[in-house]
Amino acid sequence: MKFSFTQADIKHISQIFGSSATESDGHWMWHIQNISTRQQQTVSLVNKVKFGKHKVGSLVVVQTKHGYFELHDCTGFIIFEPDEVIFVSATIEKLSCLVVGRECTCSMFSPIRREILTSDFSELDPAILMSAMQLSLTESILP
Repeated sequence: MKFSFTQADIKHISQIFGSSATESDGHWMWHIQNISTRQQQTVSLVNKVKFGKHKVGSLVVVQTKHGYFELHDCTGFIIFEPDEVIFVSATIEKLSCLVVGRECTCSMFSPIRREILTSDFSELDPAILMSAMQLSLTESILP
């Protein structure tokens, strides 16, 4: 079964972002501001996006002053309390994630080999330690 964002998901994500979403036919958008740093970002979630001839899925888009990020074929998300949402696109071998925060933070990890999530962190190359630690939180929702 393909993943789609539900109204309950949107309500929960809105609580984490500290703002309500604007909704339009399976498309939700949040405008988030960090007053102390003057940063802003827009987060959009869209269900039923065509990714080619035979592929339909969910899309996560984050627009910041510094870049534009898209996560195609979202397969799930987790809430990382108190103020972040980790959106995941996973296959059997790899995953990609967008980590979006209420304080206008946005990190992208892509594509990450799933095997590093269960590795002994003390044996990993320090260059990939951050992705391994952050994304190991997603194991419970991976297909």
